[in-house]
Amino acid sequence: MKLVFIKSSNLKEEPYTTSKIIAEYGGQQHKNVRELIETYINDLKKMGRVTFETVPLDINKVSTFKTDKPKVSKGGRPEKIYKLNEQQATFLITLMRNTEQVVNFKFELVKQFYEMREELIKRRIERVHGKEHRNSLTEAIDKLPDSPHKSMKYKHFTDLVYKTLFGKSGKDLKLQFGIGKGGNLKDYFDKVQLTKVAKLEQQVAALIDLGLDYKEIKAMIQKKYLNVNLNSDSSVSI
Repeated sequence: MKLVFIKSSNLKEEPYTTSKIIAEYGGQQHKNVRELIETYINDLKKMGRVTFETVPLDINKVSTFKTDKPKVSKGGRPEKIYKLNEQQATFLITLMRNTEQVVNFKFELVKQFYEMREELIKRRIERVHGKEHRNSLTEAIDKLPDSPHKSMKYKHFTDLVYKTLFGKSGKDLKLQFGIGKGGNLKDYFDKVQLTKVAKLEQQVAALIDLGLDYKEIKAMIQKKYLNVNLNSDSSVSI
């Protein structure tokens, strides 16, 4: 059973669970869980924003969480479902009476929050390492002789890395992830993808330092990765 969620693959997102999940797997009435949240709402707000969604009883999913007054849907009497971060959920379950089902649920909820947090930490660490390799690529391009098209080399080499690994340009990947203009694509990669991007950027930087031009680097990189992907399962999927 999945008890902890994350809104998107963005590593800056905060894991959460819902009042509905707590009620369902904790053997509680959802109405009673909501009342418990509303009784301790001021304490919960000290641990982060308390948000909710309103869902008609005959509909299972609504995409937007709100902090304002819920609007009544024409699809049926709405049900308010609260969204709680790790601290809020942990505090709330301490208020629940310990039946065997509740104890098992508490254990699994805490475990899943921990696992989700650990995965995000690993991705953030890999992201930091990736920035170091990205800096080496940027520095290698900076050392190239000035030319009218030098500024485009950053985009060209970045797209070379992404197309080699994922078969898509940076622009196409942003569209796929739904990332806005100011968003950073690497915040959405998982640990494996970040590692592979960093490794290839470092290789490209080394080839630039050796004096190879873009066409030569592209040919070498694509030939190498084509052979690797044909002979192993090392390609990266998005």
